[in-house]
Amino acid sequence: MNDINLIHEIPVTAIYAGIHGLLAVLLANFVLYARLRGKKVPEWQPEAAFRVQANFIENVPIALLLLLVLELQGVQTILLHACGGTLFILRVLHAAGLGRYQGANYPRLIGAQGTFVLISVMAVGCIATAL
Repeated sequence: MNDINLIHEIPVTAIYAGIHGLLAVLLANFVLYARLRGKKVPEWQPEAAFRVQANFIENVPIALLLLLVLELQGVQTILLHACGGTLFILRVLHAAGLGRYQGANYPRLIGAQGTFVLISVMAVGCIATAL
């Protein structure tokens, strides 16, 4: 199997890797905007934007890796899309909650904790499909 054929074997992961790649660029640009427009944004927002991006970079790669393993293990496409779509929704919720609202809030909580639960479920799925 050559590299070109492998891409055709993982279309679901390719879709969600691309979508999350675009979201990563958007979050990085928001950090840049918040830093350059320091006087035009609330005092807390530049640090919050940085934390949103850092948390994304910390959690999304492992989630996408788990999604890739599940896809290579032959997990049903609908379940892969459920995981990839849920990951995207959770990361957007987290970004909106932490980046737009100061302090604790439900979008931030649901996004962060939901991501941890999703990663755990996918990790258990990887173990189960390997046994």
